[in-house]
Amino acid sequence: MQMKKKWRLGAIAAAAAVATIFTGSSAAFADPSGAPTYRALSGVGSDTTQDLNNGLSSAMLSEQTRVAGSYNATNPTTGAIHDLITTRTGGPSFERPNGSSEGVNALKAAKTGTAWRGVTLSDADLQFARSSSAASQWVDGGTYSYIPLALDAVSFAVHSSNTTIPHDLTQAQLTAIYSAANGANVTINGTSYKVGTEGTAGVQITPFIPQLGSGTRSFWQSQLAPTGFGSAVDDAYTGGGVQEHDGSVLAALPTAIMPFSIAQWVAQNNKATIESQYAGVSITDRRHGAILGTIGGIAPTTGTAPVALNTTFPIARPVFTVVENAELATNAQLAAAFSGASAQAYTTNRPGPSTALVITDFGFGSLAGGVTIGSRTYTAGDTTSHRAN
Repeated sequence: MQMKKKWRLGAIAAAAAVATIFTGSSAAFADPSGAPTYRALSGVGSDTTQDLNNGLSSAMLSEQTRVAGSYNATNPTTGAIHDLITTRTGGPSFERPNGSSEGVNALKAAKTGTAWRGVTLSDADLQFARSSSAASQWVDGGTYSYIPLALDAVSFAVHSSNTTIPHDLTQAQLTAIYSAANGANVTINGTSYKVGTEGTAGVQITPFIPQLGSGTRSFWQSQLAPTGFGSAVDDAYTGGGVQEHDGSVLAALPTAIMPFSIAQWVAQNNKATIESQYAGVSITDRRHGAILGTIGGIAPTTGTAPVALNTTFPIARPVFTVVENAELATNAQLAAAFSGASAQAYTTNRPGPSTALVITDFGFGSLAGGVTIGSRTYTAGDTTSHRAN
């Protein structure tokens, strides 16, 4: 399969060492803008937490101390993939990382002084990466900390006009779909459905995933097809590559099904409410008619206006901020932003007299106090338990 994905990573803000205040940039917080041009902390990677971090930027806006900014996974103006970015005065111009894996790999290149896509980076070029998937292997005392940021969950999405694919599937039925060979028949609730790629004769279900490097892709595979997706699964269609958290393929192909971050769907659905509460935040509704399916009768969201993540949804995951663990001891600004349960990334409330967390406003669940998923417990700001090399 070809591996394509268009990510849109908005600007994150980080905390200053003394004031521990996240900082904003332009109206959409897309790539650092405004003075200063370059920030003390720079990050790249996944777009899953884009809108959340935009909200953190708005809620903790400080005109006096702009210490951090993130760079979108694709160009925020043109949508171009792998155009050049520069993150510091006198620094090199290097290809914009596109997605979780590329963001982490670029961070590692910076910390080891090696090349990222042909350009040698240094420790000063990047300080953090954003990942919506866990490391492939945890290592006690590993070099990098995957710091839990928030709770997300992933469901399947179909177009609202779809009348073929059942809107309630079990995890076993999803596994059968995403493990199917092209043209195979899968039985769901006593009915046989032909599963295959776009253009396969008589296909009734066309399963899609984002491209290689997508955290949602790797997470979806770990949950449904750990030994590999079936040949019926693709990451591109005649309209182009399948974009994460973007329902374009569903609108184009009535038989399409794809994974979708529930938190992202919630933020896009609550666009008007969020934009009225968070000055300068702009959310792009990329659903294009996508609706979330239920799994085993469990709904992905709760409430109506606004909707929220159902934190009991069965296919749940943490999302992370990735840093070099040793740098937390030498970079007070980095530590103030992300290290420990009281860091501002996990404790900031909605602007104004409100006790609502920014994390929950933007569709995620809080990891305060710890949430156990599978055999591991993830706690907001935990810098030691989830390490990797």
